[in-house]
Amino acid sequence: MAGEVTQELKDQIVEFFTKKGKMMTHRDVANGLDINSRLAKQALTELVNAGTLEFTSFGGATFIKLPEE
Repeated sequence: MAGEVTQELKDQIVEFFTKKGKMMTHRDVANGLDINSRLAKQALTELVNAGTLEFTSFGGATFIKLPEE
């Protein structure tokens, strides 16, 4: 993938979180989807800003997760 955040990439990320069902870091997402870490971070930030995902801190580290229903 180039260095561009697409709707398709965002959909893949949300699907990945749904499948895993746990908190993850941007590196987990980048490795799981085989994409550049910077691109993953960009897409995750857009998804958090849109309210699709949310940041959470746990044990001094920042994770991303699906919002709790």
